[in-house]
Amino acid sequence: MESIITLEQQKRPWVVAHRGYRAKYPENTLAAFEAAISVEADMIELDVCLTRDRVPVVIHDKALDRTTDGKGLVSEHTLAEIQKLDAGSWFNAEFKEESIPTLEEVMLKIRGRITVNIE
Repeated sequence: MESIITLEQQKRPWVVAHRGYRAKYPENTLAAFEAAISVEADMIELDVCLTRDRVPVVIHDKALDRTTDGKGLVSEHTLAEIQKLDAGSWFNAEFKEESIPTLEEVMLKIRGRITVNIE
């Protein structure tokens, strides 16, 4: 993984994929992060909330309503409940299999391939 010092030495602006490649994929999903890597973004930015059982999951809003088929706050649901939600259909039906990933899942999937800004 590159350090921030190395990135600061670049002679061009950074390309930061805010919530992944969210123009074409549902934000903060594994699909969005993989797509950002495939187009050679320098960094991805992602957001984290804690579930009721204190597991960090990757989602921007504290509420589930905007980007999933769930209701209420992330903090009111266990990881098992969160993992059953559809986090892709709101964007496009072709992404109905996308779920809210845990922070651990994301970090294992992208390890060493892109710099990450965790918010």
